[in-house]
This record gives sequence, C-alpha cells and structure tokens, in this order.
Amino acid sequence: MSSYAIRSLRLMPTDEFDSLFDEEPVDDKKRKEVDDLFTFDDQPEPFDAPPAAPPPSAPPSVRKERPAAPVHKSPQHKKRTSEDFQPDMDALVITAQSPLIIEGMKCLSEKDFAANTVQIYTESLKGVEVFIKILERNPNNYYKLSTVINSDVDCKEIEMVAFRLYKTKFRNKPETDSQILKAYEMLRNRLKIGYNKALVSTSMLAIKKYYLLSGTLDREKISQMVLDSNKELKTDVIKFIQHLKIAVQLIKIGDFEISKGLKGRVINTFVIRTSQFLAYYYLVVGDAKAEEYYRRMHENYKKYFIVRD
Repeated sequence: MSSYAIRSLRLMPTDEFDSLFDEEPVDDKKRKEVDDLFTFDDQPEPFDAPPAAPPPSAPPSVRKERPAAPVHKSPQHKKRTSEDFQPDMDALVITAQSPLIIEGMKCLSEKDFAANTVQIYTESLKGVEVFIKILERNPNNYYKLSTVINSDVDCKEIEMVAFRLYKTKFRNKPETDSQILKAYEMLRNRLKIGYNKALVSTSMLAIKKYYLLSGTLDREKISQMVLDSNKELKTDVIKFIQHLKIAVQLIKIGDFEISKGLKGRVINTFVIRTSQFLAYYYLVVGDAKAEEYYRRMHENYKKYFIVRD
C-alpha cells in the first residue's frame, strides 16, 4: 500500500464518529429528551451545603486579645454665654474701633456734615456699639478693661466724652452700670445726628440734577423719566422721601445746622426743593393723595422760614 493510501486511511472517519453528523430524523420523544438537557427549572431545588468547619483556634501562646475599640462620645453643643467671651478679645476690639470713633467725634465737633462724611459716621457708630454691647453683655468685662481704657489715648478720650455728656444732662458722673451704659448711648445718639445730617447732605447734591440753572424744577426731564420707568429716578424718590423725613425731624428737635454759620437756612431750602420735586413726581404718576401732601409741605416751608430756637 502506498504512503498516499495510508494517509487517506488515517483521515477517513470511523463509524463511531459518523453518527454525530447523521441527518437522520429524530422523533418527538428524542427531541424532548435533548431539549430537556438545556432547560432550567424556574425554582431549582435548594442545595444544602455542609456547614463550614470552624477555623482552628490558635494555641494559647499565640492567641492575643484585641483591645476594645474606643468609645467616642458625641460632643455636646451648649449655648455660649457671656463667660465664653474673654476680656482680652474685647480689648482688641475696642482698641481697633476707638480711632474710628475719634474720627466721627472730630467731624461732629467741627460741625462737618458733608456728603463724604457718611462713611466716617457709619464706622464711628459701629465702634460705639461695641462699647455698648460689652456693657450689655457683661458689665464686669468693662471694668476689667479699665487698664486698657486708661492706657489707650483714644479709648480714654471716648470715655471722657461719654461721661461728660452724661454729667451735662444729669449733673453727676455715671457710676452704676446702667448710668455708664446711658452715657455711651448718649454718645451714640450724638453721632447718629451727625450721620443723619450727612445723609441729608447727599440728597442736597442729588436733588440739583432735577433743577435747571435758573432754579426752576425741570418738569420736562422728570416727566420723560417717569415715562421711561427710569430706575435712577425711582431710587432717588425713595431716598428723598427718607431724607426729607430726617430733615423735618432735625428741624423739630432744633438741631438743624448743616453748613457752618447758616443755621437752618440750608436744611430749610432742602425741604422746599425736595417737597416740590416729590409733589410734581406724584402728580405725574397719578397719586393725588401723595401729591397734595408734599404740595402743602412745599407751600408751608416756602412761605415761612421754619426754625426752632
């Protein structure tokens, strides 16, 4: 037999493998048996695995006990009291604020209520509030700060002015906690008057843009701004209403001098101009009640130079 024949015999399949590829028809019974081999029950039977054997315990010489985990207690949040505020912190605050208070007191003594002093008075008022808060919170802290107050020139000056205001009104120096608190409140009120006068000064400058060089109200400009729903106009109206109330109140308490030597003439002019502007503004927007109110105010202050001695 040739080598080619031998190779051919080796490649020929045997009978036992031929049946795998036979295309003989398969009856339903056999097909079902084959199909059952590739189907899975919807609920397979549970498989009970044998219990796992416990791990071998270490010999006593090797076995070590683990330390117990530390128990962390949740922090208890308690409300802060006056005891939590240290006088040292108060000392830092008052020494930082005292120069700002001095600046406001300087403007007040010089009767400087120009528009650019608004920020000075604002910071000065904040500084006095610090002294008041210390006294309200814990008067003992104020006494503990006596060394700081006596050693700091600005702090001592502030205390002297506050006590002088109290003595001028009540004829005696403040001694009790409530009296010392009252002294600083009087200083705050004086600075607040200066602050209010400075606010009026800002509106004195702002109202000029609604008047012509001849001094008459620029009605055409105001009417057009109302039609355009001008935001600047609306902002000015709100500011003028507030500052007009302040000006009238200053006249009532008799402390109305804003410009040196002019007594109440400047603030009276401001009331006349602002009330005229507001009366015309509300006439244009159709608010008859507001228009009448400011028109009457304008007529009263225009006819009479209203001041109080």
